[in-house]
Amino acid sequence: MTYAEHAATRPAIGNPAMTPDEYCQQQAGASGSSFYYSFLFLPPAQRRAITALYAFCREVDDVVDECSDAQIAQIKLAWWREEIANTFLDKPSHPVTQALRPAIHAYPLPQALFL
Repeated sequence: MTYAEHAATRPAIGNPAMTPDEYCQQQAGASGSSFYYSFLFLPPAQRRAITALYAFCREVDDVVDECSDAQIAQIKLAWWREEIANTFLDKPSHPVTQALRPAIHAYPLPQALFL
């Protein structure tokens, strides 16, 4: 499943002109979680990293929460596993993994953590 196919199964979110960081910020803020507001007290680089990580967690959690068909959920989760592998090869295609890439390089975030 390509990112375009994956994205087509989700409601449109945001503006296509958004940067990956802006996309993650919108995803994290839209969750309504108080975690997001605690991120605002972090230094900018750490705030971008934790916001991207939180957005990733929300994306994957939404697969499980929103898919009533287990087979589709498995396909989407397999897509995310492949996307994480590509991110660690510096070839992310999703805005969240594009925002995660600098954090992965700046902080000791092992690939296994995302799987």
